[in-house]
Amino acid sequence: MGAYALIGESISNQHASKYIQMISFFNRSTSENNSNETISTLRLRFLDATSDALERCLTEEFSLQNYLCDKPKQFLLHDYEDQICINVDLELSSTSRINIGYKEISLKTFWSTRFDRSCFIFIIPNLQVNNEHLTTTFIDHLAMHIDVYQPTILDSALHTRLCVNTLSVS
Repeated sequence: MGAYALIGESISNQHASKYIQMISFFNRSTSENNSNETISTLRLRFLDATSDALERCLTEEFSLQNYLCDKPKQFLLHDYEDQICINVDLELSSTSRINIGYKEISLKTFWSTRFDRSCFIFIIPNLQVNNEHLTTTFIDHLAMHIDVYQPTILDSALHTRLCVNTLSVS
């Protein structure tokens, strides 16, 4: 099997672009300090839009006992001197959200040939709702809003909402 490379540069006043896919995974694990506290994380992986890259990613994540949240989402990345911004909000109700993370990643990280090894991890807070002497954990069902964008090229931004039923995750 051979390897191929596309070599060149963007045309003046136009930028190269490529599709990548974002895949999200959920993980719930017990804290290592023996306090039986559970830590939930959202793991975002970005990779080339190929079936081989997807298969390799799924194999790696499933071996870590991570739960696939949704089908891969396509994102159009432009070769433009700009960072990639990732913003994740946790939905508390239909009118309320809290931000659980914001990251800015350089374009070089995404445009390189090894970006599929990158994993961006967001810790999901273990929120509790107090209701007349009853404390319940708010983590049984999660809805998260994820935005991936380049600030100067907002028309190709990825906006998605994930729903995770954590009761089915062991």
